[in-house]
Amino acid sequence: MYVNVIYVLVAVAILVLWGRFLVWIDNDLPNMPEQPAQLWKGVLLASVAILLLIWLLIPNFWFALILNIFIPAALLGYYWRTRVQVLGSSGDLLGAISGHMTQFSLGRQAKKSVSQLGLRYQNKGGKPLHLPAVEDPGYNGVVLLDQLLIQGLENRAQRIDLLPSDQAYEMSFTTDGVAYPQSGMQRSNAEPLIQAVKQLTGLSLEERRRPQSADFTTRDADNNPVHWTANTSGTTAGERLWLQVNAKDNWKMPLDHLGMSSEQLTALREVLTGNEGLFIVSSPAHMGRTTTLYSLLANHDAYTTSINTFEINPRADFESISVTRFDPAALNASHSKALQSVMLKDPHILMVAQCPDAATAELIAKYSREEHRVYVGLRANDAFTALELWRKVLPDNQVAAAPLRAIISQRLVRLLCPTCKIAYQPDEAMLAKLNLPIGRDLSAFKANTQPSRDQKGNLIKCPDCSSLGYRGQTGIFEILVINDEIRRAIATGRPVEEIRTLARKNNMMVLVEHGFRKFALGITSIQEVIRVCTPEKKPAAKPKTSTAGASRAGATKAGQIPGQTPGQSQAGVSRAGNSRAGGSSAGSPPSGGVGND
Repeated sequence: MYVNVIYVLVAVAILVLWGRFLVWIDNDLPNMPEQPAQLWKGVLLASVAILLLIWLLIPNFWFALILNIFIPAALLGYYWRTRVQVLGSSGDLLGAISGHMTQFSLGRQAKKSVSQLGLRYQNKGGKPLHLPAVEDPGYNGVVLLDQLLIQGLENRAQRIDLLPSDQAYEMSFTTDGVAYPQSGMQRSNAEPLIQAVKQLTGLSLEERRRPQSADFTTRDADNNPVHWTANTSGTTAGERLWLQVNAKDNWKMPLDHLGMSSEQLTALREVLTGNEGLFIVSSPAHMGRTTTLYSLLANHDAYTTSINTFEINPRADFESISVTRFDPAALNASHSKALQSVMLKDPHILMVAQCPDAATAELIAKYSREEHRVYVGLRANDAFTALELWRKVLPDNQVAAAPLRAIISQRLVRLLCPTCKIAYQPDEAMLAKLNLPIGRDLSAFKANTQPSRDQKGNLIKCPDCSSLGYRGQTGIFEILVINDEIRRAIATGRPVEEIRTLARKNNMMVLVEHGFRKFALGITSIQEVIRVCTPEKKPAAKPKTSTAGASRAGATKAGQIPGQTPGQSQAGVSRAGNSRAGGSSAGSPPSGGVGND
């Protein structure tokens, strides 16, 4: 039996092309819901059978070819006419097919782009971000971003900073609250990378001065998600970028997971009973303040108690807790007036992330005396400094003392890596500093920051901490419980040193003592305790050039909390803080690690 190869090839080609088009029509029919979809499908399937029979039963090649062209053309023309009648001008079949081919081409380019990257990129909703084609000039920036994020994740960075300098970009990774400088990046690489971030996340490419922020997600080969917040802002040297791991769950921790000692936790739980009074949570920037505030809120039943937060930059979402965001950059923004509107809703429990001025402090003091519980954050080095700030900003000491229940102060110390920490015996000078007997056998540990080498001289990093010596963070605390004796001392204006003496008589543990205890237990190193307990250095005061100049630049605003610059009056004494993801005021990024404020 003789078979014409050309005849068979033409027949197969026509059937395949018509079959692919029928698949497209099948996907397109839902756009015309009033059309009988099953009837259309039946007719189209029948046309395939008819075309096949024509090729099998009609021996004349040219006659069969004409029929195989005429039948699909007739059906195609009728479907085109129907589509225009139903959808109007948008029903033009050529436009629809062209759009389909464009999407198909973009899909292939996207797959090609993705295949050359180590991470997959998604928006907040989990949908893939549109990546430029490999041939696109902007694709190089995406590759650089991909390499930067992979390098950051390998180093457990919770924050990546790119800061422009005169000739290049300075780069640092923040891990467990400590910034580690990295090799710089040339402007020819950093600027396309920043543009790639803005293009992927939908930020304005033209805006290079004002702060912008957007969220995105990356997934690695094992499909592990990491949620990022990209922030850009302008500087005199150029545009800066910082990428923050946005781990909202890290802001939610029970009180007994924060790192308090059993004695501190017991004392705090005793004064937490009830739903009234004022609790102050204080720390320097990026030292866990917001996490502690959120933990105190979580101590209440949000289903039976009305709870509200008042924050500039909310860090976590809680069920049944109302969140009010304050924008200090808004026109005529007033922190105290915005807080007053929240108080009019009469929540039983109120968290105020910062207290920037006297008006806010007076509202808080009054509200917490009226059978309400208020938690407020202050930026201060210790509990007694926070007490002094609180007393100075209020009109009299009795108003300051009446609602106070406790002042919590804290720091974050890094945890020694359990895999590579090194045991050692402290010398006599260290034991004396710790107020421990000379000659005592103390099983102390220190960080191992020197990676070992194999026989070939290659570096071997610790698999758990990447040879940083630390992994994770915990808190050290001091809690000033306001009993009747201390309350009278505050109300009568007694010096803070006298109040400190009274608290110490009640066995109050101060920050450094709690840190030394964790050092003695092998939880952290003495270097970490000293690092975080060293008071923040205040900037040197500028010399006054004239009386007028001093009144304009050097004076403290009336009603402003001491130690706060005039520019902070709306943004607050402190950034709402957390133990694992740094907060930031508008345009001013934090330098802390994930959750540290």
